[in-house]
Amino acid sequence: MSAPKTIRALPARPSKDHLRKQAKQLAKDTSLGLAAAQRRLAHEYGVATWAELMRKVDDAIPLSPLGAAARAGDLAAVRRLLDEGNAVDGEAGDRGPPLWQACASRAPDDARLAIVDLLLEAGANPRHDGAPGGETALHVAASRGPLALVERLIVGNALEWQRDAKGRMPLSAARRGTSDDKAAIVALLDRDRITDPSFRAAVKALRKGDVAELARRLDAEPRLLRERILGPEAYRSASRFQYFRDPKLFWFIANNPTGIKRMPTNMVEVAETMIVRGVDQADLDYALELVMTSAPAREQGLQQPLIDCLIRGGAVPSPRAIDVTLAHWELAPVLALLDAGLPMTAPIAAALGRTDRLPALLQGASGDDVQRALGLAVINRQVETARMALDAGADPNVFLPVHAHSLPLHQAAVDDNLPMLELLLARGARRDIPDTLWGATPLDWAIHNGKTGARAVLEKVATAEP
Repeated sequence: MSAPKTIRALPARPSKDHLRKQAKQLAKDTSLGLAAAQRRLAHEYGVATWAELMRKVDDAIPLSPLGAAARAGDLAAVRRLLDEGNAVDGEAGDRGPPLWQACASRAPDDARLAIVDLLLEAGANPRHDGAPGGETALHVAASRGPLALVERLIVGNALEWQRDAKGRMPLSAARRGTSDDKAAIVALLDRDRITDPSFRAAVKALRKGDVAELARRLDAEPRLLRERILGPEAYRSASRFQYFRDPKLFWFIANNPTGIKRMPTNMVEVAETMIVRGVDQADLDYALELVMTSAPAREQGLQQPLIDCLIRGGAVPSPRAIDVTLAHWELAPVLALLDAGLPMTAPIAAALGRTDRLPALLQGASGDDVQRALGLAVINRQVETARMALDAGADPNVFLPVHAHSLPLHQAAVDDNLPMLELLLARGARRDIPDTLWGATPLDWAIHNGKTGARAVLEKVATAEP
């Protein structure tokens, strides 16, 4: 009788990457396929499958008390630890924050749901990507379910478009997942899905440039120009701004967000077909904003023709539309509007670097316009007009007018714009204010985005302080 095989023990702090390398080497040494080598390695560590071995690694790495309680599905312990002041997003060294641990837990669904609710109410950040592979809580919830867990994260302002380290969104995790609610979760996360067959057919005709078919459908169902294409309720319950949520049919002329690779060359005719049938003023105005910020429309030579079409149809560029356009570095539409008679303002002059016009405009500008001038100057990397706005009283510690989750110092850090950083710091910009989306300081942004110059400046300032 042969002696029983010895089960290998995992090291004190096991590494998934190291095990993956072991499996690849075993496959190479034994001429096994990678999947077979992974199974053999899993057996050596005393489990049946590679997935079980990965879970065993997760269970072997120590967690903070709150992370461990969330992983175990222990609601009472989670509540007690939060009451005691434990950090809601866990501690350094955790392999994923408590919210992710709760979603990944093998505890019953009702316990996982209750813990997620408790953590979100306590301020847990559902966008935290510190779990293995850069996953968020939404990634693992999308894979494992249930649907209610995914909905609660979205209502709690998780981002359905946030990607993991391999560039995969939660929708991809849902499609690979094993949840009993898989079809419903995929439908929830697929923001391109249109359930109303009439709207779906109208969007298809619009994107193909089939004017005759589009006109036929609009004449048969005039509601298609008035009603919204409704998505899941969970997104409407979230407090964060979501552009293109519950869109109108007319908005699709901008292809922003990008829904098709190539826009039809007759998109102006498509737009006119709808305008003559009566497009609401608000939809004309918002479509103008979408066209002015549409990279596909610009790249395919359709941006200015569509802008001209919309202006002829009565669209009016709002100050918000101008700000958003300048903040996305789409300067040509604004320059064209200025040529057509749009008044020059302090925010526009600041964004365009018009140092000749800005001083006089700032003298008569409102406090809000002065602040917008600073924000748009920073976003457009215009150091001198930013200096002018600061001289006129702009506050460097007010959130930006666009990309409003961040401060001027965040923008300068991610741009690696050292002269702008130095100007803002000299004028009192605080380094300790986190952005409202990721909860990160300007230094965190510099580190995360590999901006070495900005990182060096911000770290030098930190060390120089008493």
